[in-house]
Formats: sequence, structure tokens, C-alpha cells
Amino acid sequence: MRPNACIIALLLTFNLSRAQPLNYYFGNLHAHTAFSDGNKDSVSSGVGRPDGSYAYAKLSNDFDFLGISEHNHYSAAHSPGFKLPRYQVGLQMADAANQEGSFLAMYGMEYGISSGNNGHVIIYGFNQLIGWESNVGGQIGNNYDIYNPKSDYDALFRKIKNNPAAFAYLAHPYWTDFSSNGKDSGAIAFSDYNAMYDSAIVGIPLRSGVALSNAEDYKDYSTGDYFNYYKKMLWLGYHLGMGYDHDNHYTNFGRSNGGRLVIMAPSLTRANLRQAMQQMHFYGSDDSNAKIDFSINGKGMGSIITDSFYPSIKVTHDDPDGETADSIKIWKGRKNSGGLWAEVIYVGLNTNTCILNDTELKTGLEYFYFAEIKQKDQQLIVTSPIWFTPAAPLSIDENLNNDIFNFFPNPATKKLSLSFAFNHAYAVYVYDVSGRLIKELRANEKQTELDLSDLKRGLYSLKVIQDNKVSIKKLLIE
Repeated sequence: MRPNACIIALLLTFNLSRAQPLNYYFGNLHAHTAFSDGNKDSVSSGVGRPDGSYAYAKLSNDFDFLGISEHNHYSAAHSPGFKLPRYQVGLQMADAANQEGSFLAMYGMEYGISSGNNGHVIIYGFNQLIGWESNVGGQIGNNYDIYNPKSDYDALFRKIKNNPAAFAYLAHPYWTDFSSNGKDSGAIAFSDYNAMYDSAIVGIPLRSGVALSNAEDYKDYSTGDYFNYYKKMLWLGYHLGMGYDHDNHYTNFGRSNGGRLVIMAPSLTRANLRQAMQQMHFYGSDDSNAKIDFSINGKGMGSIITDSFYPSIKVTHDDPDGETADSIKIWKGRKNSGGLWAEVIYVGLNTNTCILNDTELKTGLEYFYFAEIKQKDQQLIVTSPIWFTPAAPLSIDENLNNDIFNFFPNPATKKLSLSFAFNHAYAVYVYDVSGRLIKELRANEKQTELDLSDLKRGLYSLKVIQDNKVSIKKLLIE
């Protein structure tokens, strides 16, 4: 055996053990082509159909999937002007453009109108068009395959719930949208929780648009957000995640701004994307490539947990461009709590990691947690939640309790960010593969940095001691 074989074997074992089961994929599921009212620059761009739009999107930076969601109705020419035969053509063009493993081409619909107490719903998973119109634009017969009354969102969400392959995503929701009775009081946001709606709706966007932007420089961001709507829906009891929309109406798919819907999946396939959306394994990000790991008791965003151990919350922000998070906030709320829709229970500053143990819970009640990360350039990232119901008798998991710190990045180069569960005195030790102590540090606050610039490449052990608790993790320096 060669001299370095043992070290190589250790590194291989370490890399396998630290590999995440889920990968990060970046894209957008809300866009339009000239089949309805998109590609408004088709004369100059030469792109007017879904096939050309997918080809354009494949060349955009940090862009792994595009969903084209044409308006489901005609109304008038180009406003939005969609006709039934185009739905099957769009599905076929998406199939032809789809490249499992490298780029996903999705085709769906945006149901509804924006006036009154209606609203737009992004729908995927149907191979037939849902609508309500007849005899439009010179077309004889129905302008739909599946009939649904225009303002009957109860019937719409029931259809989506009953299709295992489908999911609904609320596009740019207004407070009085999606009403069950045509009045403000009947809007979802002002009504009692509806379990059937909950099983159909998977998320809303952090931001939407700018819908009529013709920018291609990745810089034309929407200044609005749906953050408060998100908190209200969670407070009502809905299990939905936070995504991101572009709502493109010009030929700039993936390039109007750097915002992304980020899904987490084992590989880039349509089946995995659908599952990621249905299970809320996604988040919304102003940043085009930021990777967020958010977990409670080892289970990731979108999880619905019942546990007799108190929640141990971890967040890691990984920006491949090297940007450190300006702040990491942990939000917490409870269905119909009678107080705030959600409140911040933790703030970490100038750090890429955080760890928090929450013992302020009552058994039998469902809580939700989500993370809000703000980068140095003020770009925002908001995760989908994790729902946690504590079961009696509550206790502290000793394995999780010993995991008293979190760190980033790994592999590391020159600096290591560390975060700790409590404000206590900590001793940090770095050992090489022979067990020799290489470096040590004392810390008294919840965040600190460790200088690694004087260490050689290789595998190390990182040990942290706090009172009588000891936690040891592997660290790779490149």
C-alpha cells in the first residue's frame, strides 16, 4: 500500500459521509410566451413559441429549469389570447426540449383572472387545459378540456387535490384573492383553514416579476414581496412553502433578475421537481446560486415532524461567490396563536451558520419555523417552513444536545465560521489525522471565526467543549 493510501481512504470515507442526499437546482415556474401574452419582443428577438423560449433559457446563468405557465383563457387577442389547441402543442414542445439531468422544460397553466375577488393560480401536472370559455377568437366550441367555473376556486383546488401528479402555486397573491363567495371576507387569507385547499396549494412567491421587464442583465428586481401574506397563511394553518417568480412577458427567461426558485432533489428530473414542490423542499432567493441548508432534528425544510425531543434548529448559508450572510433570522409561529402571525426567536449577525435549541413549546400544538437570510448586498432568501409538534414527555436528545456547534464551509480554505447553541464559554480544538493538537481557540459568544490560513491541506478533527458537553466533527482543508 502506498504511504498516502490511508489518508486517501479516510478522505473518500469522509466525502461519502458528508455528501448531501439532495442537490440544489435553480429556476422559475412562472413565465409566458406568445402563445398567450408573452414574448412581447418577438419581432426583435425572433422568439415567440415555447420551443424557442426553452432554448433561450438553457443559456441563462444559474438556470436549471423553466416552467411556462400560459394563461388558460382567451378574453381577447393577446390579452391574454390563449386557445385550446396550443396547450397540447406546448406540452409537446416541452417534452422535446426537456433534458433530464441537465435542463427541465415544464409546461402548465396560469388559471384565473386578476379582477374582483379572483386571482391567478399556477398549475402543473395536468395534460388537459382547465377553463370556462366557449366560442372565442373564431374558435368553435369550448376553449377548455376540463370545465371549471371562472371564479369557483373551491372546485379548482378540489380538481388539483384529486390529481396526484398536480400542484398549485399562488401567483402574486393579493389579500382578497381566491374568494369562495365573491367577497373580501371569503378570500383564503380571511377565511378559516381549509384542509382540501391545503392539500392542493404548495407555495407562494417571495417576489414576483418584474412581469413586463425586458432586461437581460439579471438586475431588474421586483421591489415588492409577499412575506406578510406568507406569514398569515402559515398562521391560518396552511402547509406551504416560499418560492420565487419572474412572470416573464418578454424574452428574458432567467435573465430579468437573479432571483430563483430553488428546489432540492436527488437529481434533476421532472418527477423529482414535482415531488420537491409537493413536499415543499424549496425556497425563494434573490441570489442566483445561494444554497441554504435548514433542518430541525436532522430533517429538512418542508418536513412535518412530531417528536418527543425538543427541536434543534440548524441553518447554513453557502454562497459559491463567497458572500457572507449579513444576518440569519429564525422565525417561529403557531396556528391561530392569537398573537403575531410569526415572530423572530433568533438573530445571527455576520455569519453563515446558526444553531438553536428551542425549549419554549407546549405539547400537542403544531409550530412552524422558517429561516430568513439577508446577504451583505441586502438580497433576501426565505426558506419553506418546518412544522413541529412536540409530543409528551418532552426531553432533550442527548445526541442532538452534544451537537453544540455548527460550522461553514467544509471543505474550508482560510477561514471557518462557527456558531454555537448558547452564549457560554467554548473551547475549540483542531487535531490532525495523527491526533496531534494543531490549533485551539476560546470563544464566549454565539458566533466566531477560526483562522486556518497556516494549516496544510488535509483531513482534521474539530472538537468543541462546552461545560461537560463534547462535540467532534470532521473538517477538510483544501
